[in-house]
Amino acid sequence: MATTAPGRDGHDEAVELELLSLKLHQNPCLSLPDEASVQRAARLGVQLDVNRAPAAQWQRLPGMHWQWIERLLQLQRRGTHLHDLAELGQQLGVSPALLRLWQPVLVFRSHGDPPRLPPLVDVNGANGPQLRSLPGLDGDQVALLLRERQRGRFLSLTDLQSRLRLPDPMMAALAGRLHCGRGPVSPDLPSRAFEPDRSSPPFSAGP
Repeated sequence: MATTAPGRDGHDEAVELELLSLKLHQNPCLSLPDEASVQRAARLGVQLDVNRAPAAQWQRLPGMHWQWIERLLQLQRRGTHLHDLAELGQQLGVSPALLRLWQPVLVFRSHGDPPRLPPLVDVNGANGPQLRSLPGLDGDQVALLLRERQRGRFLSLTDLQSRLRLPDPMMAALAGRLHCGRGPVSPDLPSRAFEPDRSSPPFSAGP
């Protein structure tokens, strides 16, 4: 009858912890796909400041939806501070089980100064270079966006995702960067939208 060597489980856990440490050193935004990885990350000192974390950090958590990231960054822009898991759950409508899964790496800090977030880009009025500066959008997707909005303004980010057929990870990367304003929408064809706009300075995504 086979027996397990004493301390084997502890040795395996130490190996997993060291492996995760190396991966985090190489990629600080490494995804944490399950409960075990979240707990190990917490043991390594990984923290996510609920009131300051950018979209890239929220994307790391298992079960996270881009709509929740968008909501959290909206709250940051408004200067709204969340104080505990209960408030986070109320704002997002997240299940208690998912909150408990995230809890080891979450911290709720209060900040007096507003966060420095990149300016929002109006998908109904931005030109080609502005849209191409956004994370994840390639030339074909920008061209499709410009064509689609000539058919009608985007009413919401969900409408944008549906019409451009953007996957959830891309929407998560764009969270907190877009809004659906009133325009104005240029009548230019998509092919012209990629020409440099000499009437205004180049778009800046922030400092």
